Amino acid sequence: MIWQPAAAKKISTLLAGMLAIDEIKLGGSLKTPAELDKYSDVDIEIFLPGDKPVCIKTVLAAVAEEFSPVFGYEIIAHARKDVIRLCLEDGKRFDLLFRYPVDKQPQPEANETDMMVNQFWFMAAMVLAKLGRRDNLIAAHLALEICQIIIVMQMLQRDRQKGTNIHRFGDDEAVPVLDIPPLVGDNRERILAIVFSAAACMDAAAVELGYGQKSEILRGMLI
Repeated sequence: MIWQPAAAKKISTLLAGMLAIDEIKLGGSLKTPAELDKYSDVDIEIFLPGDKPVCIKTVLAAVAEEFSPVFGYEIIAHARKDVIRLCLEDGKRFDLLFRYPVDKQPQPEANETDMMVNQFWFMAAMVLAKLGRRDNLIAAHLALEICQIIIVMQMLQRDRQKGTNIHRFGDDEAVPVLDIPPLVGDNRERILAIVFSAAACMDAAAVELGYGQKSEILRGMLI
């Protein structure tokens, strides 16, 4: 089912009602509807009139209220643009590019852990989309990247516990994300084993960090 055109219209109306916007343009496969499939995201370019940066949390909250809860997201910030790539719990994905005519005002530092947790779940959902399009190479690359996110979170946790980020020696730490079941089956099955092993680790971390557990929602996105 092709859902993107209706969603693009809906989110454009939503953003126009909450932000001062000069122009909104469709991007990606929305410009060539014949190329749309169920794995396509909604790609939109939003032109803003000044240097005031968009409040990303406000945008995410509005999208969640209008569509469905946000499963994960990643933010790519530049001087004259912000990109919010997000995935909803129903598997729908949006790529929102906000453009500024001049360098935007400084923004508060983002919460590092919050960014990593949400990037993890966004990338995990991207793995499933890439597998749906039979792109095992990018799916495998992303699957290994989310394993790295888990390890980086462990490293930051160790830094906090020890009060330093300088470690000449380690403590022979366990690395739970490496506890992957034997990789059997075809490429898809092996990549999924890696993804869901990493997702189980993130769920375990969520208890301590105060985030929701999402691996079962991720499984529900399998197509």
